[in-house]
Amino acid sequence: MERLIRYFTEGVENKPIASSVGMEVETSFVDADGQPISLEQSQRLLISMCNNHRWFAGKIKGQLLTGIFDRNGNRILYELGRQNIELSAVPSKAEDVLNNVKEVLDTLYLAGKEFGAFPSFQPILNTDEKLLVIPDERDAIWLELDGRDALELLARTSAVQFTISVPLYQAIVYLNRLGENIGKFLRNYPQEENWRRYIKESKANYHPMRYGGPLFFDSIEDYCRKLIKHDVVVGPNLVPFNQVQDLDIPLYLRSVWWYFRLRRYGNTLCIEIRPMCRAEDKVMRSDQHFIFEVLGLNNYAYNNNGYPWKYLPNPNRPESY
Repeated sequence: MERLIRYFTEGVENKPIASSVGMEVETSFVDADGQPISLEQSQRLLISMCNNHRWFAGKIKGQLLTGIFDRNGNRILYELGRQNIELSAVPSKAEDVLNNVKEVLDTLYLAGKEFGAFPSFQPILNTDEKLLVIPDERDAIWLELDGRDALELLARTSAVQFTISVPLYQAIVYLNRLGENIGKFLRNYPQEENWRRYIKESKANYHPMRYGGPLFFDSIEDYCRKLIKHDVVVGPNLVPFNQVQDLDIPLYLRSVWWYFRLRRYGNTLCIEIRPMCRAEDKVMRSDQHFIFEVLGLNNYAYNNNGYPWKYLPNPNRPESY
């Protein structure tokens, strides 16, 4: 456990809360008839981003282009489904991150339109088609560990996640504040059912709290103590934490799917906020505002011109928070 505590604490700079914000935005693309696009179409979309929109090829598996990136550090990759494209936006100032995300998404939509691929702004794609695509070795391991049917449940879901910087001495305070408000996040989060089914139906026999997790912690040490109850994925097997010598900590943290979890990027400690459903782009600003309200950061609810953000209710979230 000590190595986890050191990972979260050693060399961490106590930057102000929300001094940087990152986002991950998953989008399912469909054709003109509303059906999931083919693997060929999604490949043509990524290739067009490189050929026509100044992006660069990143990961390649066999003949499959699985990830691309731009000069700013933004990344686009598959998220399990052949139609489900994830934008991982480089962290930036709170007032800038949504503009940066929207600029990339607009370019992605433009590239997709060339090949009859259009964004579907919904959290779960309603289809019986088999959508799973395995773009890298990590996903291949999960396929063997979980089984195809379990992973198919996640291949059709799309979410929005925010990662917010937090000073070490306040990390537990803000984690607990989010935990106190979990009902507001889950009230309209349809992915919850798919995640619960995934944990139950996976062949891996996960600990039932590997998804969702505890909501309250006494300290960083308590956070790590509860975290290591979950086994480490080593190849297609689960191995008790204390039996793993050569631990890839960032990969381990990504494989424990708590609603609110600590992450580290360089010398910055962050909280990743996961239970946010995909809706139209225009409501992402109100979702960010909602998170900041939960965290008590009302003074951040302004754009870079000093005017309050325009509130646009998310149809998938109650208007009254």
